[in-house]
Amino acid sequence: MAARTLLRIGDRGRGISQMKAVVALILLAVVGCGAASPGPGGSPLGEAELKFAVMDAVGKPQWCDPDYWPIVREGAEQQNAVARYAEIKADATTYAAIIAHEHLPSGELNDAEKLVVYKAWKLLRPVELKQSGSIYAFAYTVMTKDGYQMVAGKVRVDGSVTVDSRTPAGAPNCPICLAASTLIDTPNGSVPVVDIRVGSVVWTEDASGRRIAQRVARVGSTAAPDGHRMVHLRLADRRELFASPGHRTSDGRALGSLHVGDSLDGSRVTLWELVPYQGDRTYDLRPEGPTGDYWANGILLASTLA
Repeated sequence: MAARTLLRIGDRGRGISQMKAVVALILLAVVGCGAASPGPGGSPLGEAELKFAVMDAVGKPQWCDPDYWPIVREGAEQQNAVARYAEIKADATTYAAIIAHEHLPSGELNDAEKLVVYKAWKLLRPVELKQSGSIYAFAYTVMTKDGYQMVAGKVRVDGSVTVDSRTPAGAPNCPICLAASTLIDTPNGSVPVVDIRVGSVVWTEDASGRRIAQRVARVGSTAAPDGHRMVHLRLADRRELFASPGHRTSDGRALGSLHVGDSLDGSRVTLWELVPYQGDRTYDLRPEGPTGDYWANGILLASTLA
């Protein structure tokens, strides 16, 4: 009897030990799965969520924000926030990520909250992620107490960020040039700006305001960042131009600072609007001669090239 009782106790002890071992294995599996779990509920984070994770870890991107560069127009950012709210909200996944990240209410937003959404939405654009399996690589410019830095690294699908390098960098190269469709006035007629080369002959202006033919001393081209917008300008005499807001007229005014009714090159502005630029690059040139000015789509402009 005593022997059978001891045997049962021993069996029970071995059973408890085996159960503990099984529980320990389950806990290890749960912890292991939890460590690799990509995001809440085990589902991968969306692209916008991953970009916010990167920005939270390494800083906001420095880029050519069209609402602030190179011309700040009072109230423009708030107006654009309201105007583009429906477009942003239509992308339900990105909108939900913005609402969560910025701790905004889920219902209809007021104008101040729409501005918060718009600012966050703009910052998502210059952060590019390149996917390789469950890892995304990133590289963009941030501002630190030591100046501009190019930060490169990786983010996992669960939002874990690793920085691989930080190197000194310059300020973003923001385009202030002409649309690719622009025509340049030359003695041989209008020539697309993309076809102008060093040595091409174009019309320019001398110090007394006379039109003279001169060779092109320099040409330039700048990559247009995502979201770059152009000033669409139309004059009363039907001349029309698409150029970056920072490009200047021959009398030194930035195109982005002009308003309907302003005088320009012997006419007046009848249309001024900012429109998305569909091209990849912007272009400029500088003729020889004392002014460096030239005619683009028949409108006299200054060159941005020194």
